[in-house]
Amino acid sequence: ACGQKKKEGFKGVDKVEIEGVEYKHDLMVYPWPFADKSVYEFNCEHYVEHIPVILADGSYGLHRFMEEVYRCLMDNGTISIQAPYYMSQECWQDPTHTRAITDRTFVYYNQKIIDGVLDHYMPKCNFEMVSQTKIIDPAFEAKGEPAKRWAIEHYWNVVKEVQYILRKMPLITKEGV
Repeated sequence: ACGQKKKEGFKGVDKVEIEGVEYKHDLMVYPWPFADKSVYEFNCEHYVEHIPVILADGSYGLHRFMEEVYRCLMDNGTISIQAPYYMSQECWQDPTHTRAITDRTFVYYNQKIIDGVLDHYMPKCNFEMVSQTKIIDPAFEAKGEPAKRWAIEHYWNVVKEVQYILRKMPLITKEGV
């Protein structure tokens, strides 16, 4: 769903046929038009917060999305996800947003962390967090680290957006990898 803001170096996907879109496809329709393990890197900016919580078939929307990313990514491939931070107005102002993205949202897609606790309903995918970057309001950038950390934890609108980079890891089965 790149819309008119396709990132340089990437192929554009959107359900609307506009300039820069190489693949006209609704990302809520599965499977996507990519072969298994055919994508090295996905760039996903301001999309996951729009994914319905529950899809028409009764499945969890974000789970289904992450499973499809997993299917399409090459081994060790990555996805960069940028979204409004849960403690910002940008997260809540748009009536088309269906979810908030927190520091722990994508932990649920790492099998080592959830193994034996939530694996009974988790999707069939496994991602490790490579990085998490918080985009901070410029008014707080000049503050010292302790003051900045305190503000991030206690005030709204300090962090505007967050970016995660997740790497595809092998699925862990009961027999091992």
